[in-house]
Amino acid sequence: MDPILFSAAMRGNIRDVYYNLIRDEEYGYQVTPKGNTVLHVAALYGHSHFVAEVLKISPAMLCCQNKKNETALHIAANEGHTEVVRVLLACVEDHHNTSDKLTRMTDASGDTALHKAVRSQHLDVVKLLVKEDSEFEFPPNHAQETPLYLAAESGFHDALIIILESCNNPTYAAGPSNRTPLHAAVIQEHKGTIFLLFSVSISNLS
Repeated sequence: MDPILFSAAMRGNIRDVYYNLIRDEEYGYQVTPKGNTVLHVAALYGHSHFVAEVLKISPAMLCCQNKKNETALHIAANEGHTEVVRVLLACVEDHHNTSDKLTRMTDASGDTALHKAVRSQHLDVVKLLVKEDSEFEFPPNHAQETPLYLAAESGFHDALIIILESCNNPTYAAGPSNRTPLHAAVIQEHKGTIFLLFSVSISNLS
């Protein structure tokens, strides 16, 4: 990637590269050695305005993946950059012809952006992602961890409530070593989480 382009994305200074991006769309598709586009870099550093301007010029960049198969949404969710996540999701709404729904795309570990947000404990990002795609089951990653399982295991109580209340069909599948989210909460002694999951289990049986 051109050092000027990388520096502009890192600092969020769209003015330094705007003319080049407008004149030559391919200019924006340069990547770093890790396969990150300018959108990934701006998402990493939390520059929502830069992200928005790049997507106006090159909306197809929304679904570009780096060498770990991460989209810019994965990066922003992992870092907890709520405004960047908001901008990326707004672009999804504006361009319905994207080949895959952004929230359902997985990285090399099988993580969706919601997996990343839950693991990093960014509640506001969790809220945005769940609201965006409440019909999705958010299945397990390659380690057999669902977002629900990760929230239970870490005692991320507020995220657990959001997933249970907002997702129409949250995945209760057993996780690593065939442990359910309730098992994980018991092992980690997260009492509030145990009570919540036990209550949900009883409710589902009645």
